[in-house]
Amino acid sequence: MAIVRDIAVGILLFIVLTVAMVLVLYSYRQEGVKRSAVISEEGEKDPNHIEAFVKVLTIDPVKGDVTTRIEFIPHGTFAKEDGTLTENVKLDINSATGKQEHSFEKGKRMNPIEAVLSMYDGLVTDYPFDRHNAFLEMYFTTKPEKKAEKPKPTEGTEGSADKPAEEKPDEEAQPMEEEIPLAVDFFGSIAGYKIEAAKTKESDDAYVGIEMKISRSSTVYFFSGFVMLLMWVVTLAVIFMTLSIVLRGRKIELAMFSFIAALLFAFAAVRNNQPGVPPIGTFSDYISFFWAQVILSLCLLTIIFTWLLRPGAK
Repeated sequence: MAIVRDIAVGILLFIVLTVAMVLVLYSYRQEGVKRSAVISEEGEKDPNHIEAFVKVLTIDPVKGDVTTRIEFIPHGTFAKEDGTLTENVKLDINSATGKQEHSFEKGKRMNPIEAVLSMYDGLVTDYPFDRHNAFLEMYFTTKPEKKAEKPKPTEGTEGSADKPAEEKPDEEAQPMEEEIPLAVDFFGSIAGYKIEAAKTKESDDAYVGIEMKISRSSTVYFFSGFVMLLMWVVTLAVIFMTLSIVLRGRKIELAMFSFIAALLFAFAAVRNNQPGVPPIGTFSDYISFFWAQVILSLCLLTIIFTWLLRPGAK
């Protein structure tokens, strides 16, 4: 009977672990699916358009920066067979650093660019419950080549006095820029973060604005919560051990000193190994880490002085 019971318990534990692993992997796959999205398809209605692929490279909540790489593919009359441009185009973008206007020349490929966006409405000290927002906007226009101006007749040339140089209209001297339809796809696969991207209401076929909501992933929530719970459970165990020594007169063993002292340094290491954790002073520190360090230190001092002052404790 005992063997049958042990086998049944082993099978049950195996099933529980298998189900838990499947759920975790399913959650991971779902997060990966949600990290990519088609932002705007309005531009694709016109065969002559530019397609942009926005990929998030890094997120730095401490600096408040989101670094993105944007790749472009021209379609229709804007592209030759080899993928080069048939005319000059210009991109306006709200990059926080670097250029906000990029020109792509006729006869060349559209090289990828990097844009750094500013995050707002969020405090990194709220880790792991911090939430941030970021905004990206793009606008493509043609950039017509300026026509070369004819040289004006100089003084002393024949007919210069009789026929003054005619002034050209401004429209002829400065060609008008035209909007270019734009389609945008978004990819925000960054480990430890959940990025939700959506098109703004003001977007149209040529102008695209992307609102990004950035928060920690469910994996970070789980691991950080587990670390906080672990710190409290171990700390409570040390408290009960200390009370047992002080109140019930339990014998003090030297291994207790090294055990508690090791926990002081181990908790600091575990705290700093949380995914994407900022420097000390976050919300999770006020929940568990600070309390654990203070309580463990007091328990260690209590046991040391009890060992020193109690008769026969050595």
